[in-house]
Amino acid sequence: MDLPGIPADLLSTIRDAARDCGVTRLALVGGAVRDALLHHEHHDPWRGLPDLDLVVEGSAEALAHRLREGCGEERVPQLRVHGSYGTVELELDGVLLDLAVARQEHYPEPAFNPVVEPGLLELDLARRDFTVNALALEIPLDTEALSFLAQEKLLDLYGGQAHLAHRQLAFLHEASIKDDPTRLIRAARYGARLGFSLAPEAAQQITDALAAWPWSWHVGDPPEHAPPALATRLRMELELLLAREPWPQALHLLQTWGGLGLLDPGLQADGRLLRRLGQ
Repeated sequence: MDLPGIPADLLSTIRDAARDCGVTRLALVGGAVRDALLHHEHHDPWRGLPDLDLVVEGSAEALAHRLREGCGEERVPQLRVHGSYGTVELELDGVLLDLAVARQEHYPEPAFNPVVEPGLLELDLARRDFTVNALALEIPLDTEALSFLAQEKLLDLYGGQAHLAHRQLAFLHEASIKDDPTRLIRAARYGARLGFSLAPEAAQQITDALAAWPWSWHVGDPPEHAPPALATRLRMELELLLAREPWPQALHLLQTWGGLGLLDPGLQADGRLLRRLGQ
C-alpha cells in the first residue's frame, strides 16, 4: 500500500533492521493505515505525512539502535528510548517513527491507568480505541524481494474496513468508555477531523456510561482525588482537541453526545456555548 510522502525504501530499511535484530513480527498500525485506506479505497484527500506507528514482537529498543547503527546519525538524528513503556521515538530520513513492543493490558479500576505487559500483535490491536485505528499492515520479514509490500498482510480483526466505508467510529468493546473516558474526547477529535459519526452501538455506550457514571470521582469532588483518565489524560486530550483539530466541530460533537458533562454539567447544558466561544 502506497503511503504518499514516505521515502520508497523506508519500510524496507526498517524490515531489514528488524530481521537483523531478531524481531519476529513487524506491523504498521494506527492512523497511517487508516488514512491510507481512506485515501486509496474511499478517495479521501491525503491528510499529510503522518508519524508512523510500528509494533514489533521483539525489542523496539534493539530495532531502533540497529537502525541508527546501520543508517548512521545523519539519517537517524533523533532517538529517544522510553524504557518503562517499551517504546522508542526516532527520526529516519525525515520521518518520525514510534516503535512499540506489542503488549496487552487490563484496567484494574475504571479510569485508572492500565496494567501493561508484553503480548502478541493481535492482543496489541485489541487494546486500541476504535476499530478504524485497530487496522494493521503486517510487513513480511521472510522475503528478500524489493517489492515486499506486494506481500503485505492487512489485519482487520474488528471490522474496521466496514466502519471506514460507513464513516463511523465504533469502540472495540462494550467497556471502552468505562475503562477510559478520554476515548470520548478522542471520538470528537476524529469525528471532527475525518467527518465521521458514531456507530449506533458506540453512541449507546456513551449514553449508558454517562448516565450510570461508573467512576468513583464526580464533577465537583476534589481534583486531586480524580483518577488519571479523568484528570491528567483528559486534560491532554482536550489540549490536543483545541490545538490540532477543528475545535468548534469537535466541541459540538461532544455536546451533542453529552460528553461535556465529563467536564462540567453547566457547559453541557449551555445551549449558546459555541456561539459565546466564537464571540
